[in-house]
Amino acid sequence: MRRLLALLALVAVAAVPYPVVRPGVALSFPRDHGAHPDFRTEWWYATGWLTAASGKRLGFQVTFFRVRPGLGEDNPSAFAPRQIVFAHAALSDPALGRLRHGQKLARAGFGLASAATGDAALAIDDWRMARRRDGVWTARATASDFTLDLALTPTQPLLPQGQAGYSRKGADPASASYYYSIPHLRVAGAVTIDGKREAVTGTAWLDREWSSALLDARATGWDWLGLNMDDGAAL
Repeated sequence: MRRLLALLALVAVAAVPYPVVRPGVALSFPRDHGAHPDFRTEWWYATGWLTAASGKRLGFQVTFFRVRPGLGEDNPSAFAPRQIVFAHAALSDPALGRLRHGQKLARAGFGLASAATGDAALAIDDWRMARRRDGVWTARATASDFTLDLALTPTQPLLPQGQAGYSRKGADPASASYYYSIPHLRVAGAVTIDGKREAVTGTAWLDREWSSALLDARATGWDWLGLNMDDGAAL
């Protein structure tokens, strides 16, 4: 986690002409499922509840981030950190009483990490998140004591946040992101815990957001939640 905080600190001081998020820009798909490498940062964030074949209830989270730190962009070296990809995964088990989690971090390139444009396809080593041609999202993450291998199938249209996908974060109109969600994803797959693999089903929510803005200086943060209602509504 310290490495991630250090990376974000470098991004904060970078002086490159990042694109500005503006209202009235129409989202376009499948293009906007993919990466937007000119922007400062973005993420693909899936969370949900799972029921194992044994009846055990589990919570999960898989998130991929892409960051343009604004460093070494004129450096011809393949080692220049023009794009950074990092990911975090977690599994909550009420019976265990603590959160299992793992993370990955790498500069893009060398076949180690990538964030594709045009549609969602992210990778760090053997961690993956992607959107198939049939619209199903897949996610795989392996930590020291668990593995998630999931397919997330949309059951309803995606949900643009804010003003048709323009989500303002503060008093300054530039403090904003492009933001949409996919609620009520139907989940199927498997979870491996301490070497024991078990089939799971469940429901999930996926958030997609990209921006170049930092948090407004007058803001202290924000609260975030996504609600899948029993009647099919989403908030």
